[in-house]
Amino acid sequence: MDIIFNDCYNLDLLNLLNILSEDTVYIKTYPQVYAEFGHPLSLDSMQIVHQISSALGSTLLSPPLAFTISLIPKFDQKPLLDIFLDPEGFQEALEQYAPRLLPQKDQLFLLFQVLAPVIKELELLGFRDYWISECLPLIEKRQKVMEEYSLQSNYLSLIREMFGLSNLPEEIHIYLCALSAPNGIRLAKHSCITDITFSDQKIFDFALHDAFKTFVMNWNSQGNLNVLAKDPFIQLAFEKGIPAHGIESIEKFLQENIIEALKIHLLNKGGLLPDPFNDLQNFKQGAYVLSMIFLDHLHWNFTGTEPLEAILEDWIENLPVGNLMICYTQALGRAGINLGDV
Repeated sequence: MDIIFNDCYNLDLLNLLNILSEDTVYIKTYPQVYAEFGHPLSLDSMQIVHQISSALGSTLLSPPLAFTISLIPKFDQKPLLDIFLDPEGFQEALEQYAPRLLPQKDQLFLLFQVLAPVIKELELLGFRDYWISECLPLIEKRQKVMEEYSLQSNYLSLIREMFGLSNLPEEIHIYLCALSAPNGIRLAKHSCITDITFSDQKIFDFALHDAFKTFVMNWNSQGNLNVLAKDPFIQLAFEKGIPAHGIESIEKFLQENIIEALKIHLLNKGGLLPDPFNDLQNFKQGAYVLSMIFLDHLHWNFTGTEPLEAILEDWIENLPVGNLMICYTQALGRAGINLGDV
């Protein structure tokens, strides 16, 4: 598996729509960009942006748009207007990569058509020149740092050691953008948008989530984790933690716990997370108690010589289901965390 860092004008052009929709966080983060392109934008274009925002129920327009265009081959190389006005190419991409979206094809393409005049006006206002002069140098500087870090670190060997080549995508593409903060955006085909202001840890954490999720979901396709849902401590953590973790299904909650433990273990081994247990304890207000138990197991038992599938199966087989509070307390103790402080 390779991790590839990219720039993409089209994605930052879509990110600009979040600012123009007058999302308060984005205006506060990018006041100069809003002054540069929001103030001179025509009333017709502003009305279109607000209408789309109202229809989607969100001022964040770029996530659904970016994900949709990322299904299209070479979306980062084609002019965005050409993508927005090519129904045949869009349909071919959906048929090949996301057939589940075909029933929404007409609505999605109508969204492209409605936004096309706005995109055209932003380019006439000089956004491409602005992006090349103001954004691209910062992106390229961040890209160089991330590429050098990836080469110098042992992340790729750690990932291969943990998962094995058969469980990993061939490539993960990380698109570094200058107008995405504070949000990352998940794209198709194991790709994502992260902002140049994100820390190295946040970039890797966000980018690796989908690859790890694919592994865990495939491994759990036969319901290997279901037995843990019977434990009252896990049930209580799931139910009480819903406001923090926002997951309505205990099955998905169990999977996300495993994914988080795997990511934190990898980030720790790669040198980006020196205090993994305290970091996990602060994540989602400490709701991921199963993550703490599994992270403790990985920390003290995973040597890299045994397949991860076998590690998971042996771990579950030997857990005292029905009394996992003991395992959680032991994990905290080994990490130097006082249960009374939790």
